[in-house]
Amino acid sequence: MDPYNSMFNFSSQVENKTSPFLPVMRINSDGFIDYSEFALDNPPKYEPFEFERVDWKRWVMWTHRHWDVPIYAGVIYIAVIFGIQAVMKNRHGLELKRELFLWNAALGIFSMLGFIRMMPEFLGVLTSHPNGFYRSVCIWQGGNMPTAFWGLLFTWSKFVELGDTVFIVLRKRPLQLLQWYHHLATLSVCWLTLPYVEPISRYYCVMNYGVHSLMYPYFALRALDVKIPRWFANIITTLQLGQMVIGLGVNTYSGLKFHLGGSESCFRHPASVKMFFVVYGSFAVLFGELFWKLVIKSKREQSRRSHNILDNLTSRKMD
Repeated sequence: MDPYNSMFNFSSQVENKTSPFLPVMRINSDGFIDYSEFALDNPPKYEPFEFERVDWKRWVMWTHRHWDVPIYAGVIYIAVIFGIQAVMKNRHGLELKRELFLWNAALGIFSMLGFIRMMPEFLGVLTSHPNGFYRSVCIWQGGNMPTAFWGLLFTWSKFVELGDTVFIVLRKRPLQLLQWYHHLATLSVCWLTLPYVEPISRYYCVMNYGVHSLMYPYFALRALDVKIPRWFANIITTLQLGQMVIGLGVNTYSGLKFHLGGSESCFRHPASVKMFFVVYGSFAVLFGELFWKLVIKSKREQSRRSHNILDNLTSRKMD
C-alpha cells in the first residue's frame, strides 16, 4: 500500500452494499482507489461543452497517486515568498498596478465561470427532493461532466492563487499569517481530499467560486485606484467568514452522520472529515478575527468619530 493510504487509512472506508446511491470505495491491487463503480449521470442532466469533456477518473487517480505534490509546492511557496520578502527588505516596493489588475481580473472571470457552471447542479440536488440538504452533503448522485471538470480546475487553481502572496511581498505590503496560511492550507486539503470524490465538496467549490467572483474583481478595480464604497469590502469580508462557518457546519453535520451510520448513511471518509475540521476551524478563527477588525471594530470607530463630530458641531452652535 502506498504512503498516502497508510497515512490517511484509506482501507478503513466501509464498503456500502445496501444503498443504491453510494458507490463502493474499494482499494485495488496497487493500493489505490478503484473508481470503476463511480459514474456520472447518463444521459447527462447538464450538457457539457466540448472542452469540459475530460477523463475525470484519470485526473483524480493521478492526484491520488501523487498525493505528495502539496508538500513540494508548499516548501517552494514558503521559500519563495519569504525569500522575496528578504530581498525586498532594503528595496522600494514595486507598483505592478497593471499586472495586479490583469491577475485579479483573470481569476475573477475564472471564478465566475466556475460558479455559473457548478451552481445549477448544486441547486438541482438541493431543491429536487424533500431531503435535499442531506442528499447534497451525503449522497453520491447527480454527478455531471461540468461539475467534474470545474471541480478538477478548482483544485488546480489553488496552485495559481499562490501568486496572490507573491504580489504582496513584491509590493512590500504587510504579510499576515492569514494570507499565506490559508492559501497553503486550502491547496493541501483540496488536493488530499479530491480522491475521495465526496458530495460535500460541491459546497466548498460553489461557495469559494462565488466569493471569489466578487473578491477578485474588487481587487482588480482597487489595483487601478478605483474608489469603491467601504460597505462593499465589508460584504466580501462577511461572505468570507460565512463561507468558513457554513463549511465547518456541513462538515460537522456530515461527520456526525458518518460517525453514527457509517458510509451507508453519509459518503464521507474519516480522514477527510478530520482534515476539513482542522482547516475550516482554523479559517473560521482567522477570518473571524479579520471580520472583527475590518467590520465590527471599524464600524464602532466610525460611529465614535461621527458622534465626536456631532458633539463638536453642537457645542459650536451653543457657543
